Amino acid sequence: MKKLITLVLLYLSVQMSAQCWQSISAGDDHSLAIKNDGTLWAWGDNTFGELGDNTNIAKNVPTQIGTANNWVKICAGNSFSLALKSDGTLWAWGRNDFGQLGDNTLVDKSSPVKIGTATNWQSINTGAQHCIALKTDGTLWTWGRNNFGQLGDNTEVDKRSPVKIGTATNWQSIAAGSYHCLVLKSDGTLWSWGWNYHGSLGDGTITQRNSPVQVGTANNWWKIDTGDYHSMGIKTDGTLWTWGDNSNGGMGDGTTVYKKSPTQIGTGNNWLNVVGGEEFTYATKTDHTLWSWGRNDKGQLGNGTNGAINTLTPTQVGSSSDTFEMALGDSFALVKNSDGYLRTCGLNLEGQLGDGTNVDKNTLTTISCSAVLSTQDVSLNNLKVYPNPVKDVLNLSSDKKITSAEIYNLVGQQVFAKEINAQEGKIDTSNLAAGIYLVKVTSGNEVKTLKIVKK
Repeated sequence: MKKLITLVLLYLSVQMSAQCWQSISAGDDHSLAIKNDGTLWAWGDNTFGELGDNTNIAKNVPTQIGTANNWVKICAGNSFSLALKSDGTLWAWGRNDFGQLGDNTLVDKSSPVKIGTATNWQSINTGAQHCIALKTDGTLWTWGRNNFGQLGDNTEVDKRSPVKIGTATNWQSIAAGSYHCLVLKSDGTLWSWGWNYHGSLGDGTITQRNSPVQVGTANNWWKIDTGDYHSMGIKTDGTLWTWGDNSNGGMGDGTTVYKKSPTQIGTGNNWLNVVGGEEFTYATKTDHTLWSWGRNDKGQLGNGTNGAINTLTPTQVGSSSDTFEMALGDSFALVKNSDGYLRTCGLNLEGQLGDGTNVDKNTLTTISCSAVLSTQDVSLNNLKVYPNPVKDVLNLSSDKKITSAEIYNLVGQQVFAKEINAQEGKIDTSNLAAGIYLVKVTSGNEVKTLKIVKK
């Protein structure tokens, strides 16, 4: 029996890996992901239709959006979403009160709508209510809210459709904070504009800029990102730099004092990637270890603590050396490993962690590829398992005699087993913690494994 269980779980692992996550993005209270098959998935808050499933109902498990399988890039904003397809087209949905969808209206959309006719969009990023994007010709475009000059077009006038910024064709990498933008050129120089709260632009001042200004004279910037009001970058020598708001230690320099210019964090030269959230930061080193620091009121640092325990310097999260992508939202985090498995932590009020619950987590919780499901009653080859999601009693029925039923958590541990020897059976799940489980049902020589969500 132990060998059979191992084989079943191995089979499941192979099947899950074949359908794992390719790309992830975190908004204020919702999450987006693309699977390896090019399909689009979303979960979390859906007040303004930001999930794109043509409803306004929040989801706490990944939910497929439409049937298209050619999605390649995603970016979740504050109650709205952007995405690119493999044909270079731009799509948007969700909240649109400042024109942030770029469709030349102020009307919210609850499913993806195509923006314009261009087929040469290359990369996208979102702020609180504004967007920034690059085309394949190296030109820079922005749209949405512009109350602090965050569009960079030398005005403070909102734009409802994409506007080209300047004439340069060597823009290479983009990032957007709540009300500011950070951009790299192909020559390694760094540029910023918008609101300069606590020095988030890094130009040595707290003066708002309505058009791009160069940050210092360095030409060896490699990677960049922004939090809400702080900014960060890695240089080609592997050193890590941060600046801007530091109220809860989001810069990682051991203080809570904001900095108006890029400040090196430590002396390490093996930083690989860095991303920002609301007053907290995640980074990886070249060995793919994960590090976090800053605000931790909801457990978003993933280190097993929360409340008033902020971390002011980079601190390793766990012992794993398998972090390949990170996405930070408003007090929550998404982390993807090399196999495409997703781990999440932090605030979960709207189900943005995708673990089938609305309970905050202060350690990274695995959302395996098997977590992807439509929360409906399961019926496979005359075997029915219902209701799904389940709160208390889970019912099983089949036209054949069910020999036994077992329940496993997502790390393969058996948490329930029962002999049934009838065509119908009941399982009391009231003692199980909320989350996603695998139910293995044996009927003679047949074994079927189904996925359920425990409320």
